[in-house]
Amino acid sequence: MNRRMLSLFVTVCFCLSTLCCVVSGQDWPMWRCDAARTAATEQKLADKLHLQWVRKYKPLKTAWEEAINQDRMPYDRVYEPVVMGKLMFIGFNDSDKVVALDTQTGEERWRFYTDGPVRLPAVCYKKKGWLGSEKQRVFFTSDDGFLYCLDAKTGKLIWKFQGCPSNYKVLGNGRLISAWPGRGGPVIKDGVVYFASGIWPFMGVFIYAIDAETGKVLWENSGQSSRYMKQPHGGADSFAGVGPQGAFAAIDNKLIVPGGRSVPAVFDIRNGEFLYYRLRSERREGGSHVCATDKFFFNHCESNTASYDIKTGKLLTMYKGTTYPVLAENICYLS
Repeated sequence: MNRRMLSLFVTVCFCLSTLCCVVSGQDWPMWRCDAARTAATEQKLADKLHLQWVRKYKPLKTAWEEAINQDRMPYDRVYEPVVMGKLMFIGFNDSDKVVALDTQTGEERWRFYTDGPVRLPAVCYKKKGWLGSEKQRVFFTSDDGFLYCLDAKTGKLIWKFQGCPSNYKVLGNGRLISAWPGRGGPVIKDGVVYFASGIWPFMGVFIYAIDAETGKVLWENSGQSSRYMKQPHGGADSFAGVGPQGAFAAIDNKLIVPGGRSVPAVFDIRNGEFLYYRLRSERREGGSHVCATDKFFFNHCESNTASYDIKTGKLLTMYKGTTYPVLAENICYLS
């Protein structure tokens, strides 16, 4: 196999030795590298790695403190940097900001504050312009319910989009946040950013496709919280729906939306059409981690990883006692 695996697991210290392939070569523009969240790159690691610099930050406090929630929804447990060019972007859920670091020196280039915790990893985007110019943008969500678009080099706000229907605030996870926090972590594919605001179906959930250049809404799906459907644990049929928590994944014409502790839902990425959400007919438990190939998607829950048919959502295999999968060349690597 001619591909090397690169996994970014960052706690308090950032050591450039683990990122040297990105500094001198390819970007790592999204959490787990790409829109499918494969955690694989074709960039080769150097034969010998050397520590370049270290920055220390205090450990993060997760939104959900219960042990079962920290296991199923660990999306803000550690710092999850993304890299574009010579800049690394890191979100903070304690100080409500995104910071850009120089990958060669570790020096802070800029910081940008929001009105709520930044709990999901950012995504990077660049596009060639006239006469060799290049637009570089970084996108991220916040518990204030907004999607932000910044100039990656300067940290200047280009635009922001309010995914929540109003400015109504509540006490949530020990903080004052939007009643519809942006916990549907953004993913970008073909110049379009996908994200969601809202985690409680009875209050409304808003899933969007946003043009990365202009901030224009390409489609919106806000009707999935009112589906009449079967409920788990033997409950009676009632109105409910997916409550997005976790980083979205995108592959071909499918958008995979993690549902926190429930199984993921899948939408048509082209128009936002709801395809399926097998809350009761398949495995009831789920987690906030999803990744995908063109035929399957994977959902990690506790110490297990489930694989599903991406066309139908049917449960295929349960890999017990496994870590998060890495996907490369039609192979799923688990440990």
